[in-house]
Amino acid sequence: MKLTIFADKLGICTSIVCMTHCLLIPLLLILGLDSLLHVFDQEWIEIALLGSSLAIGSFSFLRGYMLHRQHFVPILFLAGFLLLVNGEAVSNLGLAVTLSVIGALIIAYAHVQNLKWKYYAHDN
Repeated sequence: MKLTIFADKLGICTSIVCMTHCLLIPLLLILGLDSLLHVFDQEWIEIALLGSSLAIGSFSFLRGYMLHRQHFVPILFLAGFLLLVNGEAVSNLGLAVTLSVIGALIIAYAHVQNLKWKYYAHDN
């Protein structure tokens, strides 16, 4: 149980890092700091964030579902993850950031719900 709780907390942190990364790119452009883009706008960073989100989420939501049987929790995660992936696929920066930020927020919310239902199921 402790490991799956840790996975949810790590998933929330990963989502926040992902969202911050997504918001940082346009902020750098707005502030005219394009020279810093080569540091933050790296494809490997985005792949690492997507991969870690998928790995942590898959573990956490599968274990959580086995415990609490709430269908909407892994569906929320899947919806958020699909938004993140689509955010990476579109070429319009505004749309990409919007999709990615909403996706990261949904994933973080899904982890919070997963934690809540794990505690509820464990106590009953």
